[in-house]
Amino acid sequence: MVLQRPNEGALVLDVQMKMKEHPLAKAALFVALSAVAVIGYLFVLSVLRGKLGAFSSAVPAMLIAGAVLILNWRFLKSEGRSLADLGFDRPVFRIGQTAAGFLAGSLLVGSWALVLRFVASVSWHAAPPIVSGAALGAVLFVIFNNAGEELVYRSYLFLLLARAYGRITAVVVTCVLFTLLHVQAGVPLAAAIAGVLTSSLVFAALFVRWQSVPLVLGFHVATNILQELLGLRTSALTAFVPVLGGNAGKSPSYAVLALTGLINVGLALAIFASARRRPRNPQQAG
Repeated sequence: MVLQRPNEGALVLDVQMKMKEHPLAKAALFVALSAVAVIGYLFVLSVLRGKLGAFSSAVPAMLIAGAVLILNWRFLKSEGRSLADLGFDRPVFRIGQTAAGFLAGSLLVGSWALVLRFVASVSWHAAPPIVSGAALGAVLFVIFNNAGEELVYRSYLFLLLARAYGRITAVVVTCVLFTLLHVQAGVPLAAAIAGVLTSSLVFAALFVRWQSVPLVLGFHVATNILQELLGLRTSALTAFVPVLGGNAGKSPSYAVLALTGLINVGLALAIFASARRRPRNPQQAG
């Protein structure tokens, strides 16, 4: 009896076909590999802690952004697609989208600042001068850390879930995962629901409407950088320190969280509504 060796090419093709038939398995694999990238990021972060000065956090962020970009490229390639499906094409146009996203994100943070001013009587005082090297490291960290997040939650995974189970499922799953990550990182639950969850709804709405990671990234980066500039999150970028007014109520934080959450949800719903009036991309149908 002659034993035939299995055709390796046929086996690979069979596995790929089964993966296409089971999008949940493919999504789970993508999430698992992304989690491995996060573990690698945390390891490098711990190894480099303080060794590269202001860039000790930025370098690991660059590595994880590169790793998940490769993941997206590989998963898209397995389906005969490319990174153009995520908005990585036409450089001049995408740079313009990134700038537009940054401007829109800055305006959103401005609306949050107005809520703080009129609800909690917050005023801003100048912080100590910013150190340029530390500020540059903080900016690079925000850009690449946010890029890593967008390339996990608003990228191939989102398109896969939207195509297989519908846009609503894709929005719910990615927003919940995004929020849980921040809760695990130490964000208080109330702030995570009112701030992180509702912000992720805006990010998801932008991706549904324009299917452009560069645009969503510009928006996301702006929300973080402006928060740090205004002292809402302290970093080497903090230029102003928020001071609570003496005539503010005892617990204005809940009203602030509620109003900022409503602003975010309102904006997300408006973007989703505009997406419904736009012809669907066949790659994102659902």
